[in-house]
Amino acid sequence: MMLEIDAFTSEENNDLLNTQVNARTSVKVDCVSIKVSIERRIQRTVIRGGEGDDLLDEGAESAVYEATANVDKEVYLKVLKVFRGRDIQMTDPYDGRVLKVAFKSISYDGGVNLLGMTLIEDID
Repeated sequence: MMLEIDAFTSEENNDLLNTQVNARTSVKVDCVSIKVSIERRIQRTVIRGGEGDDLLDEGAESAVYEATANVDKEVYLKVLKVFRGRDIQMTDPYDGRVLKVAFKSISYDGGVNLLGMTLIEDID
C-alpha cells in the first residue's frame, strides 16, 4: 500500500547572505501496513431519577494513521526531511483525498530497515 506525503522543506544553503529557499518535498513510501483509526466524541450525561442516560454525539475525531514500511536509509532520510518540514500533506491511501496532517511520531530501526510513522489528520 503506497503512502504519499509532502511538505515545505528548507533547502540547505551555505551562503549566509541569501535567503532560505523553501521547496515542496514529496516522498512515496511502499508500506507493509497502514492502519487508520477514527473515533467519535461522545458525551454521556447521567440523569438521576429519569429514564436513563443522555448521549450527545459531538462528531468525529481526527483520523490517526499508523504506517509501517521496510525501507532503506535513503527513504528514511527523505521521510525525516518531510517530518521536519511544514504544511505537511498526505494522500489518503483508501479514498485518495489530500489531507493536511501532522506527524505525531516517526521511528526507524536501521538493523531491520523498519520505519514506523504515526500521522494525525489536521481538521480545520
